[in-house]
Amino acid sequence: MIDWLIQLDHDITLGLNALHTPVLDSIMLFLSSSKVWIPLYVLIAALMFIPKWYGRKSPAFRLGSRIPLWLTGLIGVLAVALCFGLTEQITNLVKDWVARPRPSHDPLLEGLLHLPEGRGGLYGFFSAHASNTFGMAALTALIFRRGWYSAGILTWAALIGFSRIYLAKHFTTDVVCGALAGVLVAFAVYSLYRWVLSLISRKYS
Repeated sequence: MIDWLIQLDHDITLGLNALHTPVLDSIMLFLSSSKVWIPLYVLIAALMFIPKWYGRKSPAFRLGSRIPLWLTGLIGVLAVALCFGLTEQITNLVKDWVARPRPSHDPLLEGLLHLPEGRGGLYGFFSAHASNTFGMAALTALIFRRGWYSAGILTWAALIGFSRIYLAKHFTTDVVCGALAGVLVAFAVYSLYRWVLSLISRKYS
């Protein structure tokens, strides 16, 4: 079973990587870049302070009238920061523990891959890009509770995960497991977020 899964990982990585063209390389490098998404992160942080942005099912909508606007927004921003910090640290711990080489460092794939972003670090399980982006996407989807936003932000996270496989920086299982870890952390942080909002709302009642 393990050998079959490893072979499947290799086949998918080779298949997607073989699709490379100059245009696709540029698109995937753009998606994979952390810096280009800084304006998006700033926008999401700003939206935390806009009451009308929250859906009717969001805790901020239900409890926001009892809490100062600046405090509701601050709690949301801190929740996202906590989620990012946890996914980053968990990813680093797992990478060092599992010590699975990236595709670009796998001896079985040596010389077979197109590497527009270079080889990268040695270990790739699981993907920090996937855990970070899916963690933030899932958490903000839970906080805002707007259907079209949830669909858009999760599609964005999936495209970034796809770009990591295309660029041969990660195997598919690296991305899938990273995404699952990010979502689990997001749900845990969301539970804490709801508890903090509820606690503070009682103090302002």
